[in-house]
Amino acid sequence: LTMSSYVAKKVAGKKMEGMMSPLLDSDDDTSVDSDDSDASSEEETVKRSPMEKLKSLIVHTSLGGSAAVSAGAMVLSPSLAVFVMGGLSMANAPYAVVKEHEIAKIPSLRSMNNKLRECANALGEQVDVLAEEIDLLGPEADR
Repeated sequence: LTMSSYVAKKVAGKKMEGMMSPLLDSDDDTSVDSDDSDASSEEETVKRSPMEKLKSLIVHTSLGGSAAVSAGAMVLSPSLAVFVMGGLSMANAPYAVVKEHEIAKIPSLRSMNNKLRECANALGEQVDVLAEEIDLLGPEADR
């Protein structure tokens, strides 16, 4: 009985130390930060696929064409409605180009999902470890 109580106190002391420390060790925090900095550097080095380049070209061409057609409509048919609609179309084109460039800088959705899946799996493993520790401490708490 004394040996088992000694072992139980030892295990409880280790578990208490584990509970007092943060869930993610400081080493893990720095690796998460370095992962974030790696992710930002990956954003700069991710090569766009030919399909993404084609989509971007189509977007830029259609935006330029829209602005040109709007300017042409203003010249050929000068009326208030044409000026308002053409002006809105021409004002929207640069904004859409900027947004297209911002979207192109984001790494692919698949790689982001893979990173999230890895984090979810790591958290799932930590939950399993904590559940096992809870199961081990359950009989001790019942006393």
